[in-house]
Amino acid sequence: MEPAEFLGEVTQIVSRDQVFTDEQTLSDYTRDAVRHERWGLEAPRAPLAVVRPGSTAHVSEIMKLATRVGTPVVPYGAGTGVMGGAVSMDGGIVLDMGSMDKVLDISLEDRLARVQPGVILGELDKLAQVGGMFVGHDPWSQPVASVGGAVSTNGVGYMAAKYGTMGRQVLALEVVLPTGEVVRTRELPRNVSTGLDMTSLFIGTDGAFGVITEATIRLFPQPEERRHYALEFPSFPSGFFAICRFATEGIIPAMVDFAEEEMTEEGGQAIEADAPGRSVLHMSLEGSSSMEVDALEGTIWEIVSNYSGKDLGPAEAQRFWEERHAAGERYADERGTGQRHPWREDGGGGFAYIHTAVPISQVLNLRYQGIPLFQSEGFQVKEVAIWGEPEMFSIIATDPGGSDRGREKMREVSDRFIDLALEMGGTVEYCHGVGLRMKGAYGRELGAGGRELIRRLKTALDPSGILNPGKLLD
Repeated sequence: MEPAEFLGEVTQIVSRDQVFTDEQTLSDYTRDAVRHERWGLEAPRAPLAVVRPGSTAHVSEIMKLATRVGTPVVPYGAGTGVMGGAVSMDGGIVLDMGSMDKVLDISLEDRLARVQPGVILGELDKLAQVGGMFVGHDPWSQPVASVGGAVSTNGVGYMAAKYGTMGRQVLALEVVLPTGEVVRTRELPRNVSTGLDMTSLFIGTDGAFGVITEATIRLFPQPEERRHYALEFPSFPSGFFAICRFATEGIIPAMVDFAEEEMTEEGGQAIEADAPGRSVLHMSLEGSSSMEVDALEGTIWEIVSNYSGKDLGPAEAQRFWEERHAAGERYADERGTGQRHPWREDGGGGFAYIHTAVPISQVLNLRYQGIPLFQSEGFQVKEVAIWGEPEMFSIIATDPGGSDRGREKMREVSDRFIDLALEMGGTVEYCHGVGLRMKGAYGRELGAGGRELIRRLKTALDPSGILNPGKLLD
């Protein structure tokens, strides 16, 4: 079927003003929040059109048509992804779910919200707070990220230490399969169901198995008491051991954001593998009463003291809490300026921001061996961090030279770092999904048997291979 004929049929499903083919719109939707050249991949291709469905029925009919004629479809949330999961690589159409943005139900009794995929996390959280509840998924992009995108990438937020990933908060999904069939799972905790957990098929799989058209997510009651802390440790290992000790003592903070950063200009150096660096833990505790948090706090101070930590004071702790969404707020403000993804631009230099996870026993080994990988090529490590749980380790490196060769070499070193994490029994990414950037490494993580299983599932659900092609696996 010719493209014009295909789009003509699409306009019979949705109104003509919800189908966009102008050059600027198509250019905007070729990418998500980072540039393709940083991955060393071919340039994205502009889609035939951007289509904004208004209902599950629209999505179902579009998928039936696309499957029948073999036209690729890329589901698109709010465009805040950083792994290329929503990048258009094979022409076809981009299915922008932003118009499906209704909060369908909030049940305080059942502690859940039923929403369409285009609902913005921050807006849902504001509504939940009116009823004394809140959304447990709290990423830096909360002011602009959509529920559907967060589910599709199984995102991690500031409160993951206590409330887990986005996927752990999903109770049920309504999904349109590539063939147009609509599947709905039960709105019950997973531990009360038997057989295959179908909901999990669509969490963290980048929309490659189905298009999410509705999500039911867990809401949590606002705690009676929430306190924030900013704690400085003399080294990354000392702070890391303190975090591990919290877990040993049965203390589950609501927020754990621990980072070793490059020295200030006075110090004049980047992070070294075997040298102490300024390491700060921003942490929150929650409880049903002041007495409960007092008890937790007492144990916290004892542990912090044992590992030579010091309190930076309530002002610093509160500042971090209040500014944690600042980058997302800037992005939300700038989206209408024609600079769709301004906050991820870096002036063209080599840049790596890797979020991997390894067993707790291997975290310090990964830090110790990983930092020299970047330094050996002349790169500077700006930050290493733990976010949420002790296993979740991230690293930021930059190229002071900013050359094309630097970008290419940075990708090579980043892949070596990821392989090092895999050798230690880890995983390639804990935060942003697989997309284009991590699909090769994800395949290595799965092994031959795992790759074949994923391919069989994909073939069974998407026999024509038209839904988000080229993502998740090679």
